[in-house]
Amino acid sequence: MRMVLADDSALLREGLARLLADEGHEVVAGVGDGEAMIEAVAAHRPDAVVADEGLRAALAVRRRQPDVGVLVLSQYSEKRYAVELPTRDDAAVGYLLKDRVAHVDDFLDALARVAAGGAAFDPEVVRQLPSRTTLPHGPETGYSRRVLAILRYLGS
Repeated sequence: MRMVLADDSALLREGLARLLADEGHEVVAGVGDGEAMIEAVAAHRPDAVVADEGLRAALAVRRRQPDVGVLVLSQYSEKRYAVELPTRDDAAVGYLLKDRVAHVDDFLDALARVAAGGAAFDPEVVRQLPSRTTLPHGPETGYSRRVLAILRYLGS
C-alpha cells in the first residue's frame, strides 16, 4: 500500500513511516502541513493518507480525489470533520484518536480498511456526534442519515 503521512510532529511522522515500512507499506511522502499534504496526494496518487495535520486539507483530498482513503489520526475529536469526511457510500475514511489506539494492529487494521474503501471510526468520535445532525451543506438527506447510522453503529 502506498501512502502519504501528514503530521506536524516530525517524531510521530517518522515513527509512523518506519512502522509502516516494517509492515511492507510504502510511504511516498511525509509532510508537516495540510497544503503540503494536498500537493503530495496530487503528485503521488497514494492508496491512503494518514493525517493529523490539516483536517480541512483532508476534506479537500476527499473532494478532489475520492478514491484516496483518508484516515484522520488526531489528538482531538472534531465533530464537524467526522460528519463531513464521508462523501460517498463506500466511505474510504476513518477517524481515530491517537490516545485511544491501544494496539498497533488496531491502527494497521483501520488503515487497511480505509485504503480498501471501508470506514474506521473511534467509538468516542461517534459518541460525540449529536443524535440529530444536519450537514453543513444543507438539510439532512437520506445519505447523511445512512452515514450517521453507520457511525453510531460502529461506535456501539
